Amino acid sequence: MGLTKRQRLECVLKGELPDRPPVTAYRHFPAMERKPAELADIMLDWQKKYDWDIMKIHPSAVFMQEVWGDVFDYENYVQEIFPKKIARATNFDDLSIFDKKDMNNQTLKDHVEAARLIKEKSEEDIPTVHTLFTPLTVVTNVFECPFVRRHFPADRKDNKIFDIIKNRGAELEAALENITDTYIAYWKELKKTGIDGFFYAGISWARTGYMAEDEWKTYVKKYDLKFLNEVKRDGGLIIYHTCGIKSNPQRFSDYPIDILHWDQGGEDNPSIKESQKFLKKIVPMGGVNEMIFGTGAEKKIGELAREEIKNNKDIPYILAPYCSVSIHTSDAELKAFRNSVNL
Repeated sequence: MGLTKRQRLECVLKGELPDRPPVTAYRHFPAMERKPAELADIMLDWQKKYDWDIMKIHPSAVFMQEVWGDVFDYENYVQEIFPKKIARATNFDDLSIFDKKDMNNQTLKDHVEAARLIKEKSEEDIPTVHTLFTPLTVVTNVFECPFVRRHFPADRKDNKIFDIIKNRGAELEAALENITDTYIAYWKELKKTGIDGFFYAGISWARTGYMAEDEWKTYVKKYDLKFLNEVKRDGGLIIYHTCGIKSNPQRFSDYPIDILHWDQGGEDNPSIKESQKFLKKIVPMGGVNEMIFGTGAEKKIGELAREEIKNNKDIPYILAPYCSVSIHTSDAELKAFRNSVNL
């Protein structure tokens, strides 16, 4: 009999080889991702169908914008994973809206309730993480700055956040401080549900040639560390995601994290094997290009997964797509990926 999911994860976290690599994947579920009971049920169905070793609770891409006042119509999506915004938190770039929220905030309460229901209804002990984005991303999303897509070029001249950094840096830092304090309060409540920690997304802020490294240290890393250190002090599990091309996973080797997830096939990004030179005790996660999911590529997905397993047979790591898979991903593609690790 093989290891349990938790034993398998604990094995790689200790730097040991388990019976097989832990495997996980995640995606959005439009129209079923906002009400606590619906989010809990779809996550439990996803887990039951594919038997992942780690469950990533995958809420709406915009739920943190709701915390500070954006309003969305979850019956209508203007893009595949983005519900239509029907009211803005601010009609101009007012950083003062980012005050510190407590657990009376309905959006935060709803997502704690979803986590509670997931843990209550789970039929086994599944390592479970919730999802958060680095605080700067909350600001840029509310301000409707261009989203840096993971495989596409981006020009900082198109993003007004860099003007805000230049001219209103102190205001921005005050907002980021309040968002981070809100995250900490949120974590303290989530921890009571029994979930393990977070899948924490740094998005593409570490991309070479976009945000200068000193800007990144001031407006991203500083607040990441404040929040992540608090989670670690409470014994929480942290998976950190640096997204897309040129994403500099080596920058995170001194972060208080357990697992680092990045696009090993992206431009200028190292492989899992190459990451052993800088990751130290941090476990790498990834292995398969998420862009081919949803294209009828079950044969290719199975081949790539098995090749990655072979290439990393001596490395404790977690097998996963590089990022969220398409909402059009087929059952056959997911099963080909999941079954690649079968003993």
